[in-house]
Amino acid sequence: MLRTEAQVLVYRNDLAAASSLFRESQRFAHEHHDTFLEATDLLNLGLVALEMGRYDEALASLSGAADFARTAQARQVVEAAFGNLGVAYFYLGDFQKALLNFEQAEVQAKEIGTTSAQGSWLWDAGASYYQLGNLAQAKDCFEEALKIAQSIHAPDEIAGISAQLAFLFYQEGRFDLARAQAEQALDAARAAGDKSAELEPHFLEARLAARQANRQDAEQMLIQVEKESAERPALQWEVENALADFYSEKGEGIRAERWYRRSIQTFEDQRASVKDEELKLPFFANGDALYRDYAYFLIASHRPDEALRLLDLGRARTLEEGLGLAENNPHSSQTKTDPRAVAAKLNAAILFYSLGPDKSYLWAITGRQTALFTLPRQSEIESLVQRYQKDILRSGDPLHDSDESGKLLYDTLIAPAASMLSKGSRVFVIPDGGLNNLNFETLLAPGPDDLHYWIEDVTVTNTNSIRLLARPDAPRNVADPKNLLLIGNPISPAKEYEDLPNAAAEISGVEKHFAPLRQRTLTQAQAVPAAYSANQPGRFAYIHFVAHGTASRLSPLDSAVVLSATPGHPEDFKLYARDIVRTPVHAQLVTISACYGSGLRAYAGEGLVGLSWAFLRAGAHNVIGALWEVNDASTPLLMDRLYSELAAGSRPDAALRAAKLRLIHSSGVYRKPLYWAAFQIYAGTTS
Repeated sequence: MLRTEAQVLVYRNDLAAASSLFRESQRFAHEHHDTFLEATDLLNLGLVALEMGRYDEALASLSGAADFARTAQARQVVEAAFGNLGVAYFYLGDFQKALLNFEQAEVQAKEIGTTSAQGSWLWDAGASYYQLGNLAQAKDCFEEALKIAQSIHAPDEIAGISAQLAFLFYQEGRFDLARAQAEQALDAARAAGDKSAELEPHFLEARLAARQANRQDAEQMLIQVEKESAERPALQWEVENALADFYSEKGEGIRAERWYRRSIQTFEDQRASVKDEELKLPFFANGDALYRDYAYFLIASHRPDEALRLLDLGRARTLEEGLGLAENNPHSSQTKTDPRAVAAKLNAAILFYSLGPDKSYLWAITGRQTALFTLPRQSEIESLVQRYQKDILRSGDPLHDSDESGKLLYDTLIAPAASMLSKGSRVFVIPDGGLNNLNFETLLAPGPDDLHYWIEDVTVTNTNSIRLLARPDAPRNVADPKNLLLIGNPISPAKEYEDLPNAAAEISGVEKHFAPLRQRTLTQAQAVPAAYSANQPGRFAYIHFVAHGTASRLSPLDSAVVLSATPGHPEDFKLYARDIVRTPVHAQLVTISACYGSGLRAYAGEGLVGLSWAFLRAGAHNVIGALWEVNDASTPLLMDRLYSELAAGSRPDAALRAAKLRLIHSSGVYRKPLYWAAFQIYAGTTS
């Protein structure tokens, strides 16, 4: 009865009241152990939350629905839960997770025989591929979904899929095909009597008109679609951005800027509705192009300093908010951070990169000047990065082989600003896109005598934003500035995590640099996940892990340090990134001597997210993490030298550089980047 009343309220669009009744029905089902009813109530709660734009709430309800439905063997509810989980992730900007759920839903629908649902999930999978840049796979999904929609005479589906295909053809520059698909979408939407389904094809028609002589029609069409999309913010900010581009191309800078700002505000209002920190991480993928388009407009308007500040506002937002450093209105602080002042304070240079589909930019900043350089398009740069990374990971010797990719990357990314970077200087790199996976130290720089790695010239630190560097570190509650928490050399918890033969040697090598009373070492049976928080890591200036590490591309906060299993709980042996975030630290340096500590997935605006990011989010000053698998034999040598340098008073970045140079200048195999370049240092707030 409650569920029936709730469904009536949904039909009347009284979603808040409907949600309340579905929740009451779910409580009744739970109390009476009615698993099927509870699954369907949670599914309905998720659907209502989606309609209300509360995507984090939707995820919680839909995940519960999937779990209960599996228990009840209610396959249609499982299919609907998976598919709508995909919808929630899609609107949150996590297109990889969205795709995974859409594909699972499509498989379920195909097995059950619900053809219409199968077509819907194929359509959504195509939309995810489109957002991920895989246009060929997107086209295949759209065309298969369109065939299904046509076979069952579903005009709503035909309208939506045709509109998606039209945008895909537009993206490919096939404008005649785009126009034909848009017309098909409009015809289907009208046949269905669905005015809202007309918005996307009208939007595309306006963009096509803007490319032709009838620009006045395009302007009016865009304005009309913007007005009618108020209930669909994701479409609305796209239309507002298109209006800004339209006025920019007409030379009407004031109107263009107004619409750029409006599109960003629409996006930010929607982002503010997402409360869960983990869900905020992928959300900026929705707004990345908005910030970039506005910034590139500012560059074209000869306002590069404003463009830099704007782009920096889009970096490290989730990290900054988590540390309690963010402004309530981020754009109110746009004029407060002076990049040159930050560089002067650090006595360093800052290299800030922004990659774009047509061209990219580099800002080089010192205490005396800021210079802007135009770089090649994102795909060209990232192709070079991938090629060079492959050379390094196959244990290549780029210096000996005069690797062309390494030289080209230096010429592209560093050489334009080389005159601003004196030998021996300190450089903070703020990467973008695929540059997050590149260790800049490995780039091959020319010299008066011979080719050399760039690390020979400068001390490199990766960071997330200029704003973060500008923030002074909060007062640290470290009892002793030279004390150490050392965790590692665990008992192997599972056969896939073999004992590390040199872990004990690394532990001993680190211990010897600290007085016995200034260290807390946890190894073997003591090195369990709970021991980390139990030993109050916020008290320590240095934290060091020696263990296996895992990195998750799909859920980066599921990345973990692999420790000993908790007695009585053999499955509990991972210290997860999500748990690290919850335990505040004030360490001068956290070192993760484990594979893939830097993470595998780079989020738009946030960079690589994994164990290193988690420790920065927890409050660490600096974090050393690995971009790839680390070598168990060479790592103890590097760490011994690192702590020798720290004991002698070196900064963490300088100490790590000295340790790497020792390996580079050796005569053995450890001179290759595979062995020393895995480790990177990431900076949080500065003291």
